[in-house]
Amino acid sequence: MIKCYMLDGQFYEDGIVFEEFDQISGILKLNNKKIASMPIEALMFIMDKYSKRLSSNKDILRIEGVPYLSFYLKKNNINKLLRMNFDNTRFLDDFIEIDEEKYLKAQPRGTICHWIAGNVPTLSIYSAFHGILSKNANLLRIPQNSIVQVIDILKLLDDIEVQVEGNVYSSKDLLKNICIVYFESENKDVNSSMSLLGDGRIVWGGEEAVNAITTLPKKTTCKDLIFGPKYSFAVFDKEALEGQEIDKYLENLVMDIIAFDQKACSSPQVLFVEKSTMSIDMIAKKLACIFQKINRRYPNNNLEQYVSAKIINKRGEYGLSLEKSLYCSKGLDYTILLDDQIKLEEPVQGRTIFLKEVSSVFDVVNLITPRIQCVGIAFKNTNKTLEFSDEITKMGVDRVTKVGYMNLYDFPWDGSLVLNELVRWCSINVKGMLDS
Repeated sequence: MIKCYMLDGQFYEDGIVFEEFDQISGILKLNNKKIASMPIEALMFIMDKYSKRLSSNKDILRIEGVPYLSFYLKKNNINKLLRMNFDNTRFLDDFIEIDEEKYLKAQPRGTICHWIAGNVPTLSIYSAFHGILSKNANLLRIPQNSIVQVIDILKLLDDIEVQVEGNVYSSKDLLKNICIVYFESENKDVNSSMSLLGDGRIVWGGEEAVNAITTLPKKTTCKDLIFGPKYSFAVFDKEALEGQEIDKYLENLVMDIIAFDQKACSSPQVLFVEKSTMSIDMIAKKLACIFQKINRRYPNNNLEQYVSAKIINKRGEYGLSLEKSLYCSKGLDYTILLDDQIKLEEPVQGRTIFLKEVSSVFDVVNLITPRIQCVGIAFKNTNKTLEFSDEITKMGVDRVTKVGYMNLYDFPWDGSLVLNELVRWCSINVKGMLDS
């Protein structure tokens, strides 16, 4: 059974039931003709107006991730995104002559099927809008606990009109190219049926989910974009620790820690600090003070039982060990775990950060694998930053960013220019054949 919550530009809060995808697929294919003919400028203008609606709606802004989403969809940012992916945005609208009587155009792939993880509600919006910007139809299977928030966010996209070169374009055509469904993840037959519809598949999730979906049958022409489980951590160098901005850097790190309940692939789990005049205990005390201050603004009220159990177990382990120590709140508001083992730790979540001192920031290079998504840094020297970034990206890191920005959806993402992957580059080569 397939429960559909959004189809043909209409929202269904209680869902409508389909046994198969045939009708859904037919509607998406029909609607895709409209968006495929829309100029990319119209899509940018619509998203820009939508971003303003998001930023002015207090209720929607309370959903985690929406404030940054409203910034991400601004025209200037979308234009940067498109130019990074295509250089010339006109490739999305027309065949552009790139050489004598040789032309290129970025054609949409068709229907993009998205499987969305449940850890970040706005992930569905980012994923769908990448499909929209590349002029594809989008079929999203999203977790049941995200449906209400995703629908609430998308409702603000309705009834927006823009004018480009005298023609009026409606956001309704964007909504008609997004379909939201839910079905049991264990239902292999329904998953297989959805997979076979895709001209592209985007998969966000843990290792088990990714493995299950990537082994489903698919079209031989289908393009896969896999965003599986990743790990992130932070590194502070000696100059940053000894500088006047250390409190700001630590506050930015704490904001990265508390975002998305520390469940995102980009959430820092470990902080490595380079040996400096500031002892690791001094750093831990500063970090604890900042946690206390920020917890007053953003209390840790949503701890799940299994996370609470992990925190209590880790506190016991570190509190009883002679080689380890901890700084923590009386309740389970935050936990800072100190030891001298230079390794990546299993995530505990719930505002728990491992703190470790290294002789040099370059000591962490050997810890890097391709499963590291983001390294948040606080460095002061440009050459050191570039050298360090070069070393860790060679080993597999996709993204290096200053602390405070670790959870911001950026481009490229996980090493991919996503929009470029969602089009087919088509060519015309007729040199010397045409009369005029």
